[in-house]
Amino acid sequence: MIKTAEKEAKQIQKKLSGFTLTVKISVDEMLAHLIIEQNDKDAVFALGEDELLKIINEAGVVYGINNERLSKIPSELILKKPIEIARGTPPGKGIESGFELLFETADGKTPVVSDDGYIDYKNLNLIKNATKDQPLAKKIHAARGKPGNTVTAKEIKGKMGKDRALPKGKNTNISPDNEDLLIATKDGSITYANNLISVEDAYTVNSDVDTATGNIDFVGSLKISGGVKAGFTVKANGNIEISKNIEDAQVFCGGSVVGKGGFVSSEKGIIKAVEDVFIKYVENGTIEAGHDVNIGGGSMNANVIAGNSILLKGAKAVIVGGKVTASTLIEAGAIGSEFGTPTLVQVGYNPKLMKELNEINSEIERLESDVERIKQAMYSLVRLELDNKLNKVQKEGLVQLKGHQKEIPNQLENLNNQRSELVQKLNENKKAKIVVRGEVFPGTTIQIGMLKREINKTVSNCTFKISQDHVALYSND
Repeated sequence: MIKTAEKEAKQIQKKLSGFTLTVKISVDEMLAHLIIEQNDKDAVFALGEDELLKIINEAGVVYGINNERLSKIPSELILKKPIEIARGTPPGKGIESGFELLFETADGKTPVVSDDGYIDYKNLNLIKNATKDQPLAKKIHAARGKPGNTVTAKEIKGKMGKDRALPKGKNTNISPDNEDLLIATKDGSITYANNLISVEDAYTVNSDVDTATGNIDFVGSLKISGGVKAGFTVKANGNIEISKNIEDAQVFCGGSVVGKGGFVSSEKGIIKAVEDVFIKYVENGTIEAGHDVNIGGGSMNANVIAGNSILLKGAKAVIVGGKVTASTLIEAGAIGSEFGTPTLVQVGYNPKLMKELNEINSEIERLESDVERIKQAMYSLVRLELDNKLNKVQKEGLVQLKGHQKEIPNQLENLNNQRSELVQKLNENKKAKIVVRGEVFPGTTIQIGMLKREINKTVSNCTFKISQDHVALYSND
């Protein structure tokens, strides 16, 4: 509430018909009062509202006039006491600066419901990811409050709001291109706490990955204190550490996977890492590593692929069933089983090159079949041509067949050259080897490059390497 100033800046008096009217305006010009004094005791106050308003206006009071109070003065005359007749409008308070969050702030763990009513409990968006240079918050500048007015109609500027800095936390900074933007300085998960925005490059899931967490997709490194339940997917651009078993799940990472438990699948699960994979044991699952795969126990009916080596070092370091493939080295305690379980172990074998070779072989087979089909189709058309009985469509068809017939030999030559080059590359790794500390049982196939060796009787403590274009067996003694 605005109080009347003790000292008035203005005081205007006017004498009319035995009365003195004094208009007082406060120093800040936010209040105006009228004081009426009777000079002649016999005088009768005869001024109406309009006349009073004219006197007030002449004194400079033109804003915030209390017309209701002014209208009552003639009938409710008060002498020698200040009567408030006008009040100014104070300036508005400023609006503090703020910021707009540019990421989803709602808590995760809310399943997505599709139009057909399907509830997806696997994708709960538990982690809010940020990538480097991603905008996280945008500044909303402070604003001036609404202007005020004095009783003399002077405008008073509104107060300016307080300026606040953007909520810069860990791994965030002001954009060098826009001082109003807060950006992430590295990949990670976004946290917003204590009025600060931070980006953590590592994230910990303090439970199993299951229906409570949903699938996990993170741009940094992950640590999972539990396991990964069947049917769920875990993705991370960095490393992934999993404390317990990985069930029939999918795990993908841009670094290495460290699985302190085992990996048990029903042939649907996969662990795929750009670098290394460390696992206690694997059953029926697929493991793919860009570099090494380290297995503490056994590989049972699994598909294991490594860009460099596969090392099974534990007391139960056996490979039984499935297919195990590495570029340079496979080491195991034993391979196969006494029951003759079919087991394929490959080194010096490049799956990518092999895929290309299979595609080329398929294309060669198709073109060779086309040669015979074109020959048969042309035979009947050529006979019609000799009898001058070809219609327009048949003539065009014959021209196309002759063109294909002419192109196929060149295509076959190019494909055969490519096949020869691929076979040469597949056979190049003569240093690749398979080292077995224990027994290798019948039913096992040893493959180095394109060369294979079927194991027909049990051998032990041996190394398989290429020698004179065949897979040779060497004793480790």
